[in-house]
Amino acid sequence: MGPFRGFLSATFLFLLLARAHGQRCQRVDHEMCAELPYNLTSFPNLVGEESFKDASESILTYKPLLSVVCSEQLKFFLCSVYFPMCNEKLAHPIGPCRPLCLSVQEKCLPVLESFGFSWPEVIRCDKFPLENNREKMCMKGPNEQGAIQDERAKALERESDEEDKQRAADRLNGKCPQDEVFLNRSAKCVPLCSNLQKVGQTDRDSATRLLLFLSLSSVILTILSVFIVGLSRFELLSSLPETAMFFSCIAFGVTSTIYVISVSFKDQFQISCTDYTQHLLFVVGGLSHVPCSTVATLIYYSATCSRLWWLLICFSWNKATRTANLLDDSRTRVIMLILGIPLAPLMLALLAKAVAANPLTGLCFIGAASSGTDWIFNFCRELILFLISSLALSSACCRLLGSDDQEVNGFAGVIAAIYPIGALIYMLCFINDATQPNLALDRSFNAVSATKFSFDLLLSFIMCTFCLIYLFFRIVRSSSKVSKEGYQPAIPKLPQPAIPGSVRSNTYASTFRTNNMI
Repeated sequence: MGPFRGFLSATFLFLLLARAHGQRCQRVDHEMCAELPYNLTSFPNLVGEESFKDASESILTYKPLLSVVCSEQLKFFLCSVYFPMCNEKLAHPIGPCRPLCLSVQEKCLPVLESFGFSWPEVIRCDKFPLENNREKMCMKGPNEQGAIQDERAKALERESDEEDKQRAADRLNGKCPQDEVFLNRSAKCVPLCSNLQKVGQTDRDSATRLLLFLSLSSVILTILSVFIVGLSRFELLSSLPETAMFFSCIAFGVTSTIYVISVSFKDQFQISCTDYTQHLLFVVGGLSHVPCSTVATLIYYSATCSRLWWLLICFSWNKATRTANLLDDSRTRVIMLILGIPLAPLMLALLAKAVAANPLTGLCFIGAASSGTDWIFNFCRELILFLISSLALSSACCRLLGSDDQEVNGFAGVIAAIYPIGALIYMLCFINDATQPNLALDRSFNAVSATKFSFDLLLSFIMCTFCLIYLFFRIVRSSSKVSKEGYQPAIPKLPQPAIPGSVRSNTYASTFRTNNMI
């Protein structure tokens, strides 16, 4: 039997400190009880046996019953009876609780009766405490309800699998469950908005709180950055990396604003639900819905623009590279490319009907229609940008090694290096889902699903935070520089005595005579 999956739930209470007739504990050294969550016992045990030898011989009589595996808790129960837990600060050993005994008896008594045996009198369940309390302490075991609960859980899992199979068969035959409606145009069963789709309400609330926190934080950081740049009259955006950083923050701020509005008013706008034949259906792939498509389009476009601005930082943080100089000389064309490139995959996604609502967040995304479209329009986007940004960073770093005279924006270089790391984590989440499809991680709030549906906002929070910090330090540095260069020590001006006109003429005349005489 494998290691016990529970924890010892008996609470050790230090009663009356140490009593005079305290226990003498000894180690549990028996092969059948090697996996106990405790290792000390005392005698006499709970059946009155005075020695370790007697207890070892008695517990071995249950070995045939253990080989049947009638209960997963039988071994722990027998060990806790014949080798009860000992604590020298307690007056009595700690054995099993009565519910544990009843659980084992319910499973194993039929096996004993089939061989003509009854339940042993020495381990009668009414001998054990009903529950663990201050008066009588006992152990509930690895699982209070034992194997019965495990079997029920397995039975429920089997029923759920059979129900899913039956639902799938009904859908193929054009029959839909009560919480789904058959859609003629796609010949598929579409869930109603009231259908939770195996997503718990707690998970939905957690996802909503995370989206609201990240989006609101990003919006606030963006507003502060815009305010600082506006006060400086755009003098802080003197170089291309700084400009790219600021506009990436602006684009992410637009993305965050869309998230704030969508999350706050998704029920009022019915973003993820649409009316169809007097039914309110959940938006799935192939089911057109203008609010859903609008939200998904705006999020995908603004988030892709933000990533392209970030990519520009990867190319321009080292000004000594040829690419950085070319991009700096062609700023207008670069801006047009950044604004135009996202339109191509966006149009393909709309033509492929890749827009759908996410059951966990209640929002609409490009690629949510199926796992295939998700890989094409989201995973591939990150993969391409990851490869390009990694290549740009590697080239710039190699350029640093080749020359000592460099014009490098180190802060922008740090920000540039963050994106490929984040993109790699995001792609690993896709790979994790692909390798473990049975876990259905996208139906619950966990680290993998949270990373995937909030990745835009995570990038937004990181970029806007770094942008605000950079602008703040630029202001502090420029103000300190002005204060140092603006100070000039005052030079005292001494009054000069006036030279009389007569003295001035006599001096000139004497000088003239002297020259003539010479």
